[in-house]
Amino acid sequence: MILKDTFYKLNSLKFEDNVLEAAISIDAKHPIYEGHFPGNPVTPGVVQLELVKEILGTHFNKTIQLKTLATSKFLAVLNPVTTPEATFKMTVAEQEDQSLKVAGQLSNSEGICLKFSGIYE
Repeated sequence: MILKDTFYKLNSLKFEDNVLEAAISIDAKHPIYEGHFPGNPVTPGVVQLELVKEILGTHFNKTIQLKTLATSKFLAVLNPVTTPEATFKMTVAEQEDQSLKVAGQLSNSEGICLKFSGIYE
């Protein structure tokens, strides 16, 4: 986990009926925002996808890697100054080869920021 407890804090994690839900708080003062962008922080898309991987890894208590990214749609800016709290909701299905088929979204109080689906192992 490269971002957990530095970039974000995991506030809650729940897995029920193949749905994984996580609530996080993002640190608006993290060095990532010094270059992306000073005075108007925007969470990079690659960081948002890393968050998905880390939350899956936390739940399954193992290192998770993205195998195939089927879709990723960035629908709104994730600005930690205006909305530091965010929520992931994802459906997770274990495949025969032990990989995970995942589809979900990242949202905050202003709406959906990211929709994604892919295969993780």
